[in-house]
Amino acid sequence: MKWLFLLGILLLSPGSTVVFIILDSDGNPVEGVEIYFCARKAVTDAEGKAVFENIPDLSNTPYSGCTLEIQKEGYLTVTDAFAVTEDVVLTYILYSQVTATLSGVVYFDTSDNAAPFVAVRIYDAVTGEPLQTILTDDQGRFSLELSVDRSVYAVVSDYDDQKFYLSLEKEEVLVVSTKGIAADVEISVRDTERRLLEGVVIRLESGSVTYEGRTDTKGEAVINTVPHGEYTVILEKEGYTTVTQEVLVTSPERDGVFSVDFVLERATGEILVTVLSEGEMLSATLVITAEGEEIAHIPVEGEEIITLETGTYTLEVSARGFEPAKRQVLLLEGQTKPVDFELKKTQRTVKVTSQKIPVEIFLLGGAGIILILVIYFWKR
Repeated sequence: MKWLFLLGILLLSPGSTVVFIILDSDGNPVEGVEIYFCARKAVTDAEGKAVFENIPDLSNTPYSGCTLEIQKEGYLTVTDAFAVTEDVVLTYILYSQVTATLSGVVYFDTSDNAAPFVAVRIYDAVTGEPLQTILTDDQGRFSLELSVDRSVYAVVSDYDDQKFYLSLEKEEVLVVSTKGIAADVEISVRDTERRLLEGVVIRLESGSVTYEGRTDTKGEAVINTVPHGEYTVILEKEGYTTVTQEVLVTSPERDGVFSVDFVLERATGEILVTVLSEGEMLSATLVITAEGEEIAHIPVEGEEIITLETGTYTLEVSARGFEPAKRQVLLLEGQTKPVDFELKKTQRTVKVTSQKIPVEIFLLGGAGIILILVIYFWKR
């Protein structure tokens, strides 16, 4: 009972705001998704968004956190559980209930050396979430059922440095390299201002084989024992444009390491701002802020296109004789986001007042008139 009383207090206390973004496997928002979270329900809008406010922190209670269930007809149900300690935006991907067969055969080094009874671990290619582990048969073959719209990769046995991206309804051939001529590949990443970039995800792909790494605080990543050959190098970091480049890994020229340098540019998008009143375009002033800091102060002649780095912005427009308006915008890479403002005229109240003339002024004016008349008749 004590914990139930405490839980009641927590539920009534101001808490955090949790925003859920629900996408399909193609990255499109899904409308009408039912979300059950912390004993509450919300339904996603046309942008795939649902908001839960005042979510209590249950991390220090026997409940440990809130349970989550995401449902939509035609999609697999998603369940989760976690505690909320601060405002957060969470993105979930829904996959189709329709399944297809994923199958393949595993070889070691050559296609005539089958790998029987080895573990094949299947992962979600988008989130990295482990999905299933299966064993090959005596001929090195494996198969399983997955959602038709799910992208996956496989890791064979203990060879975690090699990832095989797989396709459904097609038998895949996985040739695992256990030996051969190889080099350590060192990749250095900076931005356009020559600053080192930490947390850049790096992939080296050759056919169905993939090696992965992530840059450290020095903007460097080392991927060990990469067999010589041609690779597609892919670099990704949130807020930056993805880089894809072909690289030929050969014997290192010095220090036993094959080195490659890359530069990432900031990802940008465009905001198309239109300011109207009763269908007519207005001249206005636009102020753009991000995280409470003003980053732009722009005059708008009815319509204006602004290029910004990806992120969340607050836009506020004002015009003489009209009430100001404010909008919040999430800008994605390569997106042109239209934002329309319909301003309302300011309602002004004119107050008319009358002021009484003091009696003294009347008396003084009357005395002056009498004096003028006396002088007039006296002179006559």
